[in-house]
Amino acid sequence: MRRMKRKLLPILAVCALIAALWSCSKELKVQLVQSRELKAVLEGQVKDLPEITGIETCGFGIRFDKEYYWVDAGGSLTVNYELSGPGSVEVVAGEGWSAAVTQTQEDKGSIFVCAPDPAAPVVLAVNAGDASGHTVGRFVQVFVRKPYNMVAGPHIETMGYNGFSDELATEDNFRKLAEAGITMITVEGDWEPWIDWRRQCRLAGKYGIKVVLFISGTAGDYSADPDNYKGLDQKVLEAETYPAVCAYQIADEPSAVQAGTLAIAKARIEQLAPNHPVYINLHPADVSQSGMGAATYADYVEHFASVCDLKFITFDQYPVYTWGVEDSWFTALDVVSSTARRHGIPFWAFLLCSRVPGRADPDLCNIRLQGNVDLMYGAQCIQFFVWKAHSATDYAPIMNDGEYKPVYYDCKEYNRELHNREFIFAGGDVWKVRHTGLDSYKYGTFLTPADYPEAIGDMSIDGDALISFIGNNGNEYVAVCNKSWQEKLPVELTFTRTVYTIDRNGGFTEQQPGTSAFEIDEGDMLVVKWR
Repeated sequence: MRRMKRKLLPILAVCALIAALWSCSKELKVQLVQSRELKAVLEGQVKDLPEITGIETCGFGIRFDKEYYWVDAGGSLTVNYELSGPGSVEVVAGEGWSAAVTQTQEDKGSIFVCAPDPAAPVVLAVNAGDASGHTVGRFVQVFVRKPYNMVAGPHIETMGYNGFSDELATEDNFRKLAEAGITMITVEGDWEPWIDWRRQCRLAGKYGIKVVLFISGTAGDYSADPDNYKGLDQKVLEAETYPAVCAYQIADEPSAVQAGTLAIAKARIEQLAPNHPVYINLHPADVSQSGMGAATYADYVEHFASVCDLKFITFDQYPVYTWGVEDSWFTALDVVSSTARRHGIPFWAFLLCSRVPGRADPDLCNIRLQGNVDLMYGAQCIQFFVWKAHSATDYAPIMNDGEYKPVYYDCKEYNRELHNREFIFAGGDVWKVRHTGLDSYKYGTFLTPADYPEAIGDMSIDGDALISFIGNNGNEYVAVCNKSWQEKLPVELTFTRTVYTIDRNGGFTEQQPGTSAFEIDEGDMLVVKWR
């Protein structure tokens, strides 16, 4: 009951204010102290507020140029307003915030707002009064964002690759995207007028989804002729006005021979958008030498990292076949992770969540396998391919007719598990990766007793497993992943001291010194924390 009362407080406060604003009595004037009290109630409840638009009292009102605003923590923003007639405006800001009003005309002006750092979302109380004493109040919702940092952060990003068509870019589908734990989505910026990328960026921002904007065609035109700069400049400068945009994709699976021209377009975009990196998705390790344009996969990845000065490396590979897991996937992960570490940048990886001929149909077990192995090599973003069905698949989280398939709920469950344990992997340092199983010699280093951490005296693993040793924020972990998505994996670990296992819900279970038996579910991982 107490929880219910706390939830009702902001709702009742808003209802009371709205009722007051519609009355014509002079006693309706909103006092400064009342606004401060209202701000205290509403702060932190921005997302629960009903939308308040166009409120007027006795023909006098105030309107703003946007429904809501974004500001970087420690940054500033300008809110433009217009009154229904001559009047004055005052603003009540939250603690640590500052706001100054500049009236350019009797009925127009702007509010300059500065945010503290750190800062939470805030509701600014804006009061406007006319000459006859009538006063109205309006809320200005301000959402705070940190400048996007690809190199290190507190979260593992999850991206829905191949975003919505315009018909599917609805409030409901963006909400379901967020509910599935997806934090990023691709939006096609070159397919005008068939795709309204501006509207999609607005919807993404409303639901807290970051956008990777595809501008490969525009960037290609610029690469071919740098004097033809207007198209690229206009697209990027306009896109920069949308807070949801976090990166620009200019190529997918290019050959190494294209690296030089792509570097030209990348440099231009970085001049226009220095805080938003350029996305160049690389080939998988199972492509031919002619496709890569390089003698080896390691040469290919290194060439792009060096020539294009990549801010992060991303590659795609879909390794789970009906007959088993492709060996070259582990080769690719080893190459990409080691190259990224050498250059001091993160890397992103993919998982297959749609039906592709020859591959195993996606389900929770093989989605777990793909995502967990990516994490255990150090991936900082897991990309779901494809989110919306395209012409080559008849099964994906959302189909072209808007139907949601069971794999949507598999992706949602995996993202829940991922985000529950992301504190282990986000910004973590993968010291080494080892393998067990008969075929491990093909693609990695076999686990030996010399690899055991001080807290583990013995590791008996009866089957194919991937073992990752991770340090993060002064903590040390070992993760054991079952490389089978079809069978459980029995494991016996002998602990030399008290340790903790961390389950899919992020819960800790104390393990006493001695030998303990575990059974790791298909594609899942066992995580042990000892320091």
